[in-house]
Amino acid sequence: MIDDEQTSFEIVKATIDWKSFEIVPEYAESAAVAMEKIKQEIPDIVLTDIMMPGMDGFEFIEWIKTNSYNCEIIILTAYGTFEYARKALDFGVTGYLLKPINEAELKELINKAIYNISHNSKQTDHVSSVNYSLPVRLACEYIKKNFQENINLNKISNYVSLSKNYFCNIFKKETGITIWDYLIRIRMEEAKKMLLETEQKTYDISEKTGYDDPSYFGRLFKKYTGFTPTEYRENKKK
Repeated sequence: MIDDEQTSFEIVKATIDWKSFEIVPEYAESAAVAMEKIKQEIPDIVLTDIMMPGMDGFEFIEWIKTNSYNCEIIILTAYGTFEYARKALDFGVTGYLLKPINEAELKELINKAIYNISHNSKQTDHVSSVNYSLPVRLACEYIKKNFQENINLNKISNYVSLSKNYFCNIFKKETGITIWDYLIRIRMEEAKKMLLETEQKTYDISEKTGYDDPSYFGRLFKKYTGFTPTEYRENKKK
């Protein structure tokens, strides 16, 4: 959870039984600290405030999306304006809760996030087999051809000639998954193929699938497959 007041984190931490969701809540006092934690741990769910020093919650969410971190995002805030709620929807967040946090509402959103994580992983395998709108098809083709590159939302949305928020909404609406689910799936499947069909080192495969940081690639690969790249190669070749 990202909030510049640790008291808010302690309240949220005590609101529900996180163990029952198999979640260990962690705290970051700023977006900058949260970025480093996300890079290291690749969390499934992120809870963030809107008004924070340095970088506000929406800038932070845009950083998550732009850098392809596939997180379910829940906004927790004391600011309940219509503009904020509309902007949250445009960013495709999982939910928007006003402080003080209601236990039942928080549980409902955590369950929704967990469902989305499970549903997205099942849906990813079916994206290429359905006829979608031209922008969605173009985006899928672009990713397949350029997954080795530093792909970001600006590049994809420019390629399909749509605004970032509108494109993300229609991709999720048509496919049932986010554009980042799809990008990760393409990269991870290619990595699996290279691990089994070549003798390339993990750091080479990391670079060839669009990841400059081999450590991050390894953590993401394990999250996607359940194995480290070395374990995957060894187990599948037996």
